[in-house]
Amino acid sequence: MGLLTVALLGAVSVGPVQAAEGEGGLALSALSFSPSTVDATAGDASATLNWTVTDGNASAAAVSGDVYVRQVSAAGSTVGPAFDISYSMQPNGSAMTSSVSGNAQSSTYSYDFNVPQYAAQGSATWTVVRVTASDDQGNTLTVGKDRLSEFASTVTAKESVDSTGPTYEDVNLPPDAATYLYIAAKPVTVAYYIDVADPESGFYKGEVTVAGPGGQTASGKLKVVTAGDGNTSCGPNTGGWGSNEIICSVSVTIPAGAAAGTWAVSRIRLTDNAGNTSVYRGLNLAPVQVTQNATLQAGDFSIDPKAVNDWPAAQKLSITMKPNGVRQGLTSATVWTDTGCGGSVTQAPSISADGTITVPATMFNRSKECTITGIALVDGAGDVAAYGSYFDGPDLNLVATQIPDTTPPVATSASLSFTTIAASALPRNVVLTADVTSFAGVSGYSITIYDSAGRPVSGGYGGLSAVTEGAVQIVVDLPQGLTPGVYTVGFELTDEGGLYAQYGYANVGSPAPSGPLQITVTDS
Repeated sequence: MGLLTVALLGAVSVGPVQAAEGEGGLALSALSFSPSTVDATAGDASATLNWTVTDGNASAAAVSGDVYVRQVSAAGSTVGPAFDISYSMQPNGSAMTSSVSGNAQSSTYSYDFNVPQYAAQGSATWTVVRVTASDDQGNTLTVGKDRLSEFASTVTAKESVDSTGPTYEDVNLPPDAATYLYIAAKPVTVAYYIDVADPESGFYKGEVTVAGPGGQTASGKLKVVTAGDGNTSCGPNTGGWGSNEIICSVSVTIPAGAAAGTWAVSRIRLTDNAGNTSVYRGLNLAPVQVTQNATLQAGDFSIDPKAVNDWPAAQKLSITMKPNGVRQGLTSATVWTDTGCGGSVTQAPSISADGTITVPATMFNRSKECTITGIALVDGAGDVAAYGSYFDGPDLNLVATQIPDTTPPVATSASLSFTTIAASALPRNVVLTADVTSFAGVSGYSITIYDSAGRPVSGGYGGLSAVTEGAVQIVVDLPQGLTPGVYTVGFELTDEGGLYAQYGYANVGSPAPSGPLQITVTDS
């Protein structure tokens, strides 16, 4: 649809039409298109739809509803989608008709319906096929097309002819989708994305069929939906502002007990808003491999280590299993994980003397845990085995957990790059070097400089690359204006887990490990 124009009008008279009534006295008392014929070949035609809703309930204070307009053929069948014109007596932020006057007992609305430019023939009729209303007292009204025929509810348009059906460009699995599917006692659902184009009347609906071994098939339907704000969508996680070119998502459910082997998109049926249909057969797109783990199998799954110190850096994990029924060697082993870690693809994994294979995963720095969600094996004969919740199978129960950080960092020694400086040489930086040991790795610091009376005169803080053992160097800023005297440096070390240790501060923490860190400022 194009832009919307809505205003409240006075009651519209359409002749001696009896009101279509609903519960509680709600009624459609008037409805008409003006003009009743338009020329839409240039793409800018509109017809104003006026309607009046009355409510016999004197307590009603609000009325809202929808008017549905649809193309209707000469034989009375509908063509293409319905256009949903939402309305509300009072603005509510979502209704197309947001400007209204009067009251709930009689409210009249106006909407400029943009007549589509294209149809399957040179003349097309657009008809109000349903009107709904409800008030704040719980009363409702639904008026169907038979009763609506008593009103001037149609507009006939001269149209540009759309004689071709939609086309598709790409059919893909989502980026994170499994290409192996484990099927046992329950079905599995495969999601596809399909890029559809129809530059004239726009795409409306379709069906995707997936074929597997032995002639087995499964299918899923897709459809463009236009929201009240004009935004279009075609399945979950899609959106746009039109249907001339749109990416749709469609789900296909492969039934339980389906034949093992390759399943791929074999047929696509697409219909546009003018009723033209395109059918594409003999396809072999976006294949997935279905398995019942009947030929190639695996067992004895384990993960090592189960307790991991990933505080200072990411850590490698080893996933071990014992494959059975391997034909012509293993081609690949793939590991999927949750967000706390990363999986891997191992090409041609070798089988050890004890019959096991080991493949890696990575537990990311500072992750609380790493869960292996899926493991898939493929052998040289094309057999597949898939395990884990990633494939809708039982959980593998392979989890590595982070070892808690319970030990603060320790500084075993500390020194300054110089201990005497003239006041005239300030400002100047001095480097504090500390030898540390830390389970989680020292990654932050803070500094305080005290004068001889124990008053802080300067300081700073910052981050470090995590150090578990060895020297860290911290730059201490000696500001201009320090008067001659002795100054003491206190420092704090913080590890990756947030634990800290303080040294050389005036009233807290421990003494500096190698004695007080002092700098003498001289007057020359």
